[in-house]
Amino acid sequence: MNRLKVILAAALVCVLAASAAMFAGCAEQNDQDQPQYADEAFMQSLAKGFEARDALVEKSTKTDKSTEYYEKLVDAELNQVEKYQSSQFEDSKLQENAIAYINSLKDQREAAELCATDNDKFQQDWKKAYDKRTTLLKTFVDEYGLTVSPSCQDSLDKLVGHGKKVERDNNEKAAVESLAGTINLEFTEQYSTFTGQATVSNNTGYDFDYINFKVELFDANGVKVETTGLYANHWLNGETIVLNCYTSQKEAPATVKIVADGYEIADAS
Repeated sequence: MNRLKVILAAALVCVLAASAAMFAGCAEQNDQDQPQYADEAFMQSLAKGFEARDALVEKSTKTDKSTEYYEKLVDAELNQVEKYQSSQFEDSKLQENAIAYINSLKDQREAAELCATDNDKFQQDWKKAYDKRTTLLKTFVDEYGLTVSPSCQDSLDKLVGHGKKVERDNNEKAAVESLAGTINLEFTEQYSTFTGQATVSNNTGYDFDYINFKVELFDANGVKVETTGLYANHWLNGETIVLNCYTSQKEAPATVKIVADGYEIADAS
């Protein structure tokens, strides 16, 4: 009888041990099945890359501004963040911004190759990528808490400040372009030529010291016959005004294209 008890006890121990091993294996498998998100690692690498690039900038002199110099600046960041181009993020918006940031660096890398051969194109392409990069840095700081070492903080603040300006300028430009799209000119004959007129509401959210629109007139064959303009001064947000477009045409245009041609936002202070 005692021998039977020993056998049963041993069997129970085996069963429990097997169960524990099975559960441990399942737990390990579950851990392996969990996706490995790159959100936190990317933010850390982003900071490291920024700091590495800033260190190169601090060491540079005016005579260093060569193709190799600009390539080294970009590579200092790309070496840290490019690997996240195909990583999986928990935050899909962060992933989108990370890819956009990596692409802005690659655009700067391509621009750097033009430094010695086409400086004007280099400056244009570099600035375009720089503007995009700084707006994304602003996003990383504002929405994801990007931090860098104290020695690099002034540099980050400067770039974020530029990103804010770019974002503001882009918002203003989009609002003005939207306003241009609401202008519907109606042409009537006055003193043997045609004059266009439109009643327009400023719903942009901005007060304008002045705003100008270029008006291109086309005949029925799609030929541009004249370029004229629309002008408004001291146009407040929410205000509705009448805009007049004067032409030298003896016939009303078949089609009209209106684009913003300059403006100044009133000082909010």
